[in-house]
Amino acid sequence: MEPRKFIEDIIRALIQLQQSPQPARSGNSKVYLPRMIGIGNGRQIIVSEEIDKLIADFARQKMNTNTSLKTHFSVSEFRKLVRAAFGLALVKIDLADDISKNVDSVLNDVDTAIDRDTTWISTRGQREYAFGCTLFSFDDVAPFAIGPVRFEPRPIWLDRKASDGRSARIGSGGRIERFGHNIADGAISKIMKRRIIRAWQGQKLRTRKPSADSVFEQSVLEAIGKCPYVCSVKVSGLGDKAGEDKALLAARLALTTISLNWEKPSAALNGLNLRFDREMRNQTLLSFTADGIILGGGSTSNMPHAPWVERGELESHLQKFNANFTTAGEAIEWLLDPIGPHNRPKLQSIITQAMLWFHDGCREIFGLKAIVSFASCMDILASGGGRKSICNLIRARLEIDEGAIIHRDGFTVKEVIDQIYGEGRVRFIHGPIQNGKHIWGDKLGHDWSEKRGLAEWLARNCLVSCLGQAAEHLGDDSPDLFLK
Repeated sequence: MEPRKFIEDIIRALIQLQQSPQPARSGNSKVYLPRMIGIGNGRQIIVSEEIDKLIADFARQKMNTNTSLKTHFSVSEFRKLVRAAFGLALVKIDLADDISKNVDSVLNDVDTAIDRDTTWISTRGQREYAFGCTLFSFDDVAPFAIGPVRFEPRPIWLDRKASDGRSARIGSGGRIERFGHNIADGAISKIMKRRIIRAWQGQKLRTRKPSADSVFEQSVLEAIGKCPYVCSVKVSGLGDKAGEDKALLAARLALTTISLNWEKPSAALNGLNLRFDREMRNQTLLSFTADGIILGGGSTSNMPHAPWVERGELESHLQKFNANFTTAGEAIEWLLDPIGPHNRPKLQSIITQAMLWFHDGCREIFGLKAIVSFASCMDILASGGGRKSICNLIRARLEIDEGAIIHRDGFTVKEVIDQIYGEGRVRFIHGPIQNGKHIWGDKLGHDWSEKRGLAEWLARNCLVSCLGQAAEHLGDDSPDLFLK
């Protein structure tokens, strides 16, 4: 539908709504549920369900014809932005005027408002998200970054956020006031900083008078919690929801990158956690025997940090892995803005997707689903060619031929990949297929833990080698680079 037709239908529906003697109802509901659009200064206009749907359709069509909008906004937040633009545009017109004139006025105002708001966000909408996180057994490892993701001991992070300048403030009515100069040392005030330090030292804080500063102070304490490190992610040009979702994903992939330093990344990721996602807690298990005895038990949900490594060895590993961190950081940059200028968008896309699958495999509870993730990770690195290409990837990156025995039961690489990819990935996703027919067996109920461990080992070593290969060939954006 043409944009003008959307506008015309909205105006006609608004005229009908105002002429109706009965209040607008939501769908078939018998209850009066007004739908309202804010127009500033606490004022609102009432719209019908039909008008709301037309506005949503207008927003969807605009988003579908603009790739930039798709990558920088979530559907819901762009619809909210468009809805606000319509509210301001509709309140300006006189419904008694010529409808064609009103359509021109509304369409112009809506397009102008959308262009203004999206342009501001894309050019000045920079934001830094902060998440409390656990990393190492030492709480004072020097700050380091993986692309747009930065890890710092929390005292260093606090100093930075209390001293990096602030040129805006939230005024009356929640409106943001911006200035051309700094009005404070940093986002975190001196009073807030002193109180946060005391809280981190275990001291009980005196109650503050309600204020914006006291609210932000509580937010900092809750977001960081007892975590010794802070993970910060800088994003640019993204809407609120899109920015939050991508920042979290970037942080998770950065933690996954760190976990690759360990031979078993899933064990490392058990202690590399964002407070936003996972906190350590005791899990109590209760069971009853057939003859009526109660049995208790329990475990810890996840560890307080990654497996212990001697400090010098840890710092040496982080330094040695620096090139891989850089490659992974470029992939995370691509994830945040895939249509932006990138030197190697094809490889960055491949690495990002592989890391997403690897992350999910490490976090997955069910062994067979984890195998699906690790197999998918290798499949993407192998340019999606299936079992044969994965064997080629292993030969190219790990220098192990498909006929080499890599399992204590005498299985070769090819046989192991057949089990991981065929019995694991294909069977679980599509169901077991034999001669074009589905043959259901009992393998879904088998213990897949051993094959899971082998799949993780293969995927981890392939991923590490591919990151290194990309770092060594900076000018190559060929998807089959990893098969060379």
